[in-house]
Amino acid sequence: MRYKVLKDGVEVRKVKGSLEFVQEVYPDHEYELIPPRPEPTHKTEFSPEELLNSFTSAESFASITSSNPAVKGQAELLGLRRNITISKDDAGYITSIEDLRSEGILDNDTADSYLLGIPLERLQ
Repeated sequence: MRYKVLKDGVEVRKVKGSLEFVQEVYPDHEYELIPPRPEPTHKTEFSPEELLNSFTSAESFASITSSNPAVKGQAELLGLRRNITISKDDAGYITSIEDLRSEGILDNDTADSYLLGIPLERLQ
């Protein structure tokens, strides 16, 4: 565990160890537990290939057979396997996810999740 060691409410240092260890080394101080960093749930920068591979077969098929030329074009573009990095904040990425939502290829919850990046459970 990690702790903030405080003296008169002011942080003196951060220490990694058990509470007993921190109390033994800093007996006249206060302590605050530093919560662990949350595990990431989404990949926020990724290749077109990773994005393409994250979609289910049904989602991919619906995209390439879509009557919406924008959706079909994006699906074909992902298939080119270009050596670029896509960010979850790219306007083109956001528009593509919204197009997939509006076409019913991604449900609302899935599309909302993709707006945070590629869900890690889809990369396995």
